[in-house]
Amino acid sequence: MVIIGVLACFIVLIVLGSAGAAKGRRKSGSVSYVRRSLMTSREREFFVLLRAALPVGVEIYAQVSMGALVDVARGARWERNRFDRKVMDFVVCAVGGAVLYVIELDDRSHAGESAQRRDAVKNDICAAAGLPLVRYRSVRTEASTLRADFERFAGVAASVSVGAVWPVLRCDV
Repeated sequence: MVIIGVLACFIVLIVLGSAGAAKGRRKSGSVSYVRRSLMTSREREFFVLLRAALPVGVEIYAQVSMGALVDVARGARWERNRFDRKVMDFVVCAVGGAVLYVIELDDRSHAGESAQRRDAVKNDICAAAGLPLVRYRSVRTEASTLRADFERFAGVAASVSVGAVWPVLRCDV
């Protein structure tokens, strides 16, 4: 009986201590936040070029989580952790919101070994999910190249079933 009483007191002290610590953290103001830009200057420059190159009505979204685009069809749900917090630079959608393909801008920051491993994960997951991924190395990609890629995916997307495997295109423009 005494042991139960001691354990109960111990549990109450732990609960009260953690509640007090949580309240203290909220009141302390030790965390501060700062607003970020949605896109880098290079991404904004590319967005303007992409918007001008693609047909009116095409929807372009920036900084979209892979978790919003891809899911685990079968297997362990924890596999989502490999990609759900990764972000795609741009998602190109048909009128009405159907995803046609995704775009990644590869600048100098993608040259390192760890960046290439992260890119390979995106490549593999997009290919396995049937989500076309186009990589451009330059924000100054020709409008004709952007239009040709769009036309290829817009025309093919209507005739391909969900789950088809797509290659990763790399445009070294």
